[in-house]
Amino acid sequence: MKFLPPFSTLLLALLVVAFACKNEKPKQQAEADIVFDLNRPLNEAVIQLDAEPDRLNPVLSTSIYSRTIFNGVFMNLLFIDPVSLELVPQLAKARPTISPIRSGPYKGGLAYTFDIHEQAVWDDGSPVTAEDYIFTLKVVFNPKVSAPAYRAFLSFIKDVQAAPDNPKRFTVYTDQQYIIGEEAVGSTLPVLPAYHYDPEGLLGNIPLSTLTDEAAAEKLAAKDARLQQFAELFESPKYNREPEGIVGCGPYRLDSWETGQQIVLSKKENWWGEPLIAQYPALAAYPDKLTFRPITDPNTAITALKDGQTDAMGNVAPNRFGELKETEFIANRYNFYSPPSLVHTFIYTNTQNPKLSDKRVRKALAYAINVQEIIETVFYGYAEPSVSPVHPSSKYYNRNLSAIPYDPEKARALLAEAGWTDSNNNGIVDKVIDGELVEMNLNYKYTAGRDISQNTALLVQESAKRAGFNIELEPKEFPIISDDLKRRDFELVPWAKTISPTLWEPKQDFHSEGDNRTGFGNAETDALIDRIQVTIDEKERNKLYEELQAILFEEMPIIYILVPTSRIAIHKRFEVASTPMFPGFFPNQLKLKEAQ
Repeated sequence: MKFLPPFSTLLLALLVVAFACKNEKPKQQAEADIVFDLNRPLNEAVIQLDAEPDRLNPVLSTSIYSRTIFNGVFMNLLFIDPVSLELVPQLAKARPTISPIRSGPYKGGLAYTFDIHEQAVWDDGSPVTAEDYIFTLKVVFNPKVSAPAYRAFLSFIKDVQAAPDNPKRFTVYTDQQYIIGEEAVGSTLPVLPAYHYDPEGLLGNIPLSTLTDEAAAEKLAAKDARLQQFAELFESPKYNREPEGIVGCGPYRLDSWETGQQIVLSKKENWWGEPLIAQYPALAAYPDKLTFRPITDPNTAITALKDGQTDAMGNVAPNRFGELKETEFIANRYNFYSPPSLVHTFIYTNTQNPKLSDKRVRKALAYAINVQEIIETVFYGYAEPSVSPVHPSSKYYNRNLSAIPYDPEKARALLAEAGWTDSNNNGIVDKVIDGELVEMNLNYKYTAGRDISQNTALLVQESAKRAGFNIELEPKEFPIISDDLKRRDFELVPWAKTISPTLWEPKQDFHSEGDNRTGFGNAETDALIDRIQVTIDEKERNKLYEELQAILFEEMPIIYILVPTSRIAIHKRFEVASTPMFPGFFPNQLKLKEAQ
């Protein structure tokens, strides 16, 4: 038998529900008022950067800070989805059709056929075509252009042919079945407008196939002044940092670059990709304006966040992250994310330097660095040790390699094996080189104005001292250090680099024909890297990957330190998908929520 509640009880229950609903709405409204109460336009995003980019020229810059900015100006054929980490079409209508080449000069290679969106146009209204992609490759393969890393990476490309009946369709011909061929062909570099970057047509009638042939390209460069003339123009300030020179087919244009202050991008009116965003998410571009502010001092960056001057911060200081999440003012206005990071931090060693040419010295330095202390003291536990250029979560990570423990005595023993002892009892090991007594003084260049860099440097200096190393710290601006690395004008440089979310391509860093900033490389490792590049069988390739990691661990041209966990703060008025890729989000995809 069912019993109905008395009328008074039912009335009281209804009143309670009504009162709760009445109060819930004002609470939601209050939260919305806080989030949307700004003294600046809601759909303009301010992004903090840890350092100023060196330039905004995709071919000449390898800086992750530059890429974060110019991804809004330029477009790649393919893009990596921030969540799935898979290749998706961007400027191309679809991923390429891939066919084996069974005859001719490129027999054994693959042909990649792309179609560019019919709607894609440059800022002058002209269509983006195959000729622009061909031009971009001509720039890279011009031996007078300072792009050795990309030339090495794309060396398997031999020619590109546009379809005779469709200027937006083309086929890329390669001479090998490269493990990351699709990614390299489609997403290494954005497509540049030939009309803008080569107004005099200097590269126009030079065949791409001539430039992709290294010997032919060098021979041509020696007698054809056009290649040098183009390189000088392309590397001039106009095409690297001036608004009228930075032009792409992406949704944003460069408005201004005030050195040390801000870089401003504004969304183009009636941008061609806008109607395609629903079908092609990689074209997403939501904010009306993107302002990038290089704030190198973490405390200043935190202050800007607390003052509401910054909307997105991708590398919050580890010692402040927990504090910010518990600060009511910040917690009411910002969401916090901690995705796993596809970044590793390490120390470049100049293996061509007499003090660092012996692998035992480099390995001694690894034993002389207290990584665990760095993780606990500098990163507040938001990191894990690293021993390889491969992310620890990868299936081809060599799990036979163990993190090197802090052991000053082991370091001294290795130094002694290499002939370095403290002969004058001053606490620093020394050795006679070319008839002169050389002290183990090592210059350590790190990015100025960043607490993490400075604190890490101080810990490295202090821990290494106990092993007989004298680390001389030299703070410098990021663009200067970047140039020093390219010239190999350094002894030790701490660095951070994005780990590929797909397959590891070691040629740029470790092949003698690559960028190879450490100067390491020999016939054995070059041959191993060459095999990795063409080994399609996953099981066999993973064995080769592990073998190369073991060699690098033994030779130690790069001292791997740690893999940090991302620490991101983004204003609540924006929706965005966090990603393991640096800086943890894509600025273009900050989507304004509707006000409550």
